[in-house]
Amino acid sequence: MISFDPTSPYRKAAIVLAIVLALLGCYVFGRHDGYTKAEALGDAKYAKLEAAQEAANRLASDTARRIVDAEIIRRDELARELAAARTTIAEQGKKITNRRIADASLSVTAVAGRCTFGPGWVGLYNEALGFGVSAGGHPAAAPGAAGEAAGVPATEAGEFQQGGVTPEDVQITHRDNALLCRDIKAKYLKLIKWAEGIPKTVNATEAR
Repeated sequence: MISFDPTSPYRKAAIVLAIVLALLGCYVFGRHDGYTKAEALGDAKYAKLEAAQEAANRLASDTARRIVDAEIIRRDELARELAAARTTIAEQGKKITNRRIADASLSVTAVAGRCTFGPGWVGLYNEALGFGVSAGGHPAAAPGAAGEAAGVPATEAGEFQQGGVTPEDVQITHRDNALLCRDIKAKYLKLIKWAEGIPKTVNATEAR
């Protein structure tokens, strides 16, 4: 039988080595376990961050899509309204025939070399501007894009009060109308230039 002598130098070395190995094993195990847990925690946080980012991206995409869809609907509605307005204007223009102009011009009188434009001429002039004239010869409501009645203020640029007007009145009205037309034209051209830079889409489905 072999006796165990703890005082033996070899036995002491073996015990110390065993303790060192045990501590080293605990360290390695603890380090590995801590690294694994930290890695898992980091992965979980990254996954949450990634999920939050994806959710934010989806929300932004959905919001942008809704905005685009709404703008396409608004664009199409404005296009329909514009088409209706242009149709109405064209139809109103066709009603002002050369014969009516000639007949209205009969109300123009010249006294002492000065012209005066009568109610018939003034009424046709206002009608050409879209103000319209009632059957009684008084200013009527101007039809809208769909032909519905819409009141016209008496002070609106270009409108004559029924009755005789002078050449000066015509020139003043022409000046106001010309300024208005030039202003609208300038805005229209700038609007076209701006619209040309917008990405073209056909419908809401294509926008997606």
